[in-house]
Amino acid sequence: MRRQRTIRVDRDVPVKMRDGVTLYVDIYRPDDSEKHPAILTRTPYNKELANRGDYLSSIDAAFGGYAIVAQDVRGRFASEGVYPSLTDGLDGYDTVEWIAAEPWCDGNVGMWGGSAVAGTQYTAAFENPPHLRAIAPAISRYGPLEEVCLLSGVTRFETSVSIIPQLALNVIDKMEKQGRDVTKVREMVNRLLYNREEVLNFLPLKEFPFVQFEFLRELFNVWLLNHIPGRVRSEADFFWPLEKVQVPCFHVGAWYDLHNGGMFKTFLKLKEVGGSQRAREGQHLLYGPWVHGANRPPFTGSLFFGHLAGGGPSPVGERTSLSDRHLEFYDKYLRGMDIDIPPIRYFIMGRNVWETADTWPLPETQWQRFFLHSKGHANSVGGDGWLSRDEPLKEEPDLFIYNPHFPVPTEGGRDLELTLRAGPMDQSHIEKRDDVLCYTTAELDTGIEVTGPIAIHLFASTSARDTDFTVKLVDVHPDSKAYNIADGILRARYRKSILQPELVTPGDINEYCIDMGATSNLFLKGHRIRIDISSSNFPRYDRNMNTGNPLGEDARGIPAMQTVYHGARYASYIDLPVIPR
Repeated sequence: MRRQRTIRVDRDVPVKMRDGVTLYVDIYRPDDSEKHPAILTRTPYNKELANRGDYLSSIDAAFGGYAIVAQDVRGRFASEGVYPSLTDGLDGYDTVEWIAAEPWCDGNVGMWGGSAVAGTQYTAAFENPPHLRAIAPAISRYGPLEEVCLLSGVTRFETSVSIIPQLALNVIDKMEKQGRDVTKVREMVNRLLYNREEVLNFLPLKEFPFVQFEFLRELFNVWLLNHIPGRVRSEADFFWPLEKVQVPCFHVGAWYDLHNGGMFKTFLKLKEVGGSQRAREGQHLLYGPWVHGANRPPFTGSLFFGHLAGGGPSPVGERTSLSDRHLEFYDKYLRGMDIDIPPIRYFIMGRNVWETADTWPLPETQWQRFFLHSKGHANSVGGDGWLSRDEPLKEEPDLFIYNPHFPVPTEGGRDLELTLRAGPMDQSHIEKRDDVLCYTTAELDTGIEVTGPIAIHLFASTSARDTDFTVKLVDVHPDSKAYNIADGILRARYRKSILQPELVTPGDINEYCIDMGATSNLFLKGHRIRIDISSSNFPRYDRNMNTGNPLGEDARGIPAMQTVYHGARYASYIDLPVIPR
């Protein structure tokens, strides 16, 4: 592959779909008369922004001999039609085949992009366009619905409230171009944009004034109130139909991404049921110390992970970018180059190095069970809670009051950074609250690497008909700063099944298995491992009002008495995937 001397950029090139609707693309490609492989991204976020991120540089790829095509999906920005659309997969098919027929394309087409843009890759791949050779879905959920909602029954509240006005702005601009009076609705959207705290704290949420505008009400219902659509009938509906995918995939995930665990599920599922041998054998996954978003800096939250954190070292030890990793993947599957790409490449936080693996969880994993202990007063970091490998005997449970009008505030975690900070943040001031239970190991005599999926089994009761339980895995440094590594939440009514909610009987002891995603972190010698238990993480997740009513109904919540058990009969514990090195 020779380096191109010049490239050209063509803006707003029309591409007609099979139903006559025109979608528009920008094209970055070598400025020559030769044919090149092409890489397509289809986005609802404005194609002009497609080059602003760390995943794949359109400029670098074009200079590297690829044609990069960025498209506004139907109904967004330059493209015609209505968004969202049930024809997204067919639009992807038509665009791939249009690209393949262009004189500058050699007939090999790939796709790339993260978050919602990953979804447009899957919908296109399900249609199996003949010239689609590979896709690279990043920071992606494992199905058409939100992962957090499916695992826990809660809503990513702050994110949804922040996204609604951003999605609405493009709709308003289109309405204004049609000659409609958008003065009042624009005022309302600006109110949402610049008075976020008003929306987050408004009760009852369903009566917030923006519901007077039909399309805002529809966004509100989709993103907040109707997080499990009626079309979901079984757990199979939670997953993409991955058996339809017949091409290799390069999955890029992040330890502090809101879809943290789902990408491992997709990767493993495709290796098992992919629609062709080429797909099953061509699955690759890369996980780094990042949050959900377009950028991959060497620092996340409050921690610096070293200069290698941007994408991993090359075989000769040189630092390469995530864009380089993508081009390596396309060189192999679009150009047919003989390149050895490991199935899994992951970053170990704390060691701040990259490792490779063939399977997940790692075959050398030693599952170590740590039990929660206390003398009945684990409230706050100053309490008597501890964490150890010893099984509990007779111990008093821990109690705390969860007041939905005084929720535990969000501090970092698995999410995207719209207005809240995400990633590892010092939890020590949060841990001073009496409604946060803290269980901490002794200082570690030697480092412990934890790499793999994590879940906690919590035995608890509540005085309410419904409530939430939250958990954080925390790395406590010698200076007492406590950085969150993984977290999870579970709404009590969904403790048995997301499809069959069941309110709890106040006072009954139930087991809550809380999924915390996956991580890779070295707890260094002299550090301590801590588990934080509470009942809220607001506004990242919606606060449970403890009434049993649906989200948005209540103007007032009810305080709940929460009891966490850790005796011989009800031993609450967490299994950590420890890697011996």
